[in-house]
Amino acid sequence: MSVSAAARAIADSQLVAYNACDMDAYLALFHQDAVLVNLPSQEVVAAGIDAIRTMYEARFKTPGLRCEVHHRSEIGNIAIDRETVHTDGNPPVDILAMYEVVENKIQRIFFVRGGSL
Repeated sequence: MSVSAAARAIADSQLVAYNACDMDAYLALFHQDAVLVNLPSQEVVAAGIDAIRTMYEARFKTPGLRCEVHHRSEIGNIAIDRETVHTDGNPPVDILAMYEVVENKIQRIFFVRGGSL
């Protein structure tokens, strides 16, 4: 499997786990020291698997949570998604997410958000 195909496969798997709110499947896709970063501020929103778990435990309790991917591209070990996140009773949030995959696990995710979750 090429590096780009591996990045696509991991991004696909994380989308399925996210939409199912399956914490175990979701976290299994991350390195222990993975980092989530907001751009352009470069704010680290979670560093390490425990912080990622804490962040998504709250998120996965949000009624109607689902992510829709409109387009995906790959460049080397990075899958880039144009997404919209939906929840019940809130306006959708447009996101550009870049998943950096190293050794078949997510090492970093960079988010550019068009709103807030």
